[in-house]
Amino acid sequence: MNQMMAAIAFSFTLAFAAEAQVDVTSRSAIFSGPYPATIVEVVDGDTIAVSVALWPGLRAEYSIRIRGIDTPEIFRPDCDEEREWGVRARSQAEKLYPPGQEVQITNVQYDSFSGRVVGDMKRWRSDRWLSYANEMLERSMAVEWEPRQQNVPWCLLALENK
Repeated sequence: MNQMMAAIAFSFTLAFAAEAQVDVTSRSAIFSGPYPATIVEVVDGDTIAVSVALWPGLRAEYSIRIRGIDTPEIFRPDCDEEREWGVRARSQAEKLYPPGQEVQITNVQYDSFSGRVVGDMKRWRSDRWLSYANEMLERSMAVEWEPRQQNVPWCLLALENK
């Protein structure tokens, strides 16, 4: 785990000299970006695998936990309704952000789960940047969420929305 985090920090430090002023060993360090990336896979509604362009000819694959939102669980749901909602959220995300979609990642920082970072992600749509979090919120596929907030009662919300 520590080797992976060290590799992430080292890669970002080398790739972006302006970021070298940030203490890359600090768990609270935020790397502002923007970092050009390509969608590899939508893991679930709030976690996306991306290939980040570190510098010409060098890319690295990371899982990004989208900052500020939570979506229903697919892999460890509390009820069948949560899993179904989670599958719909992932499907919606895959339509908006299919593999190969070019995006920008900003405000990157370490996540509590090994091998994953937290950040903001956006895509260009002909005339403006669109925030992934906002797009999912607008489609009722996510709720606003911050770390240390109570778990979202997805099963209860699913029953209320029937």
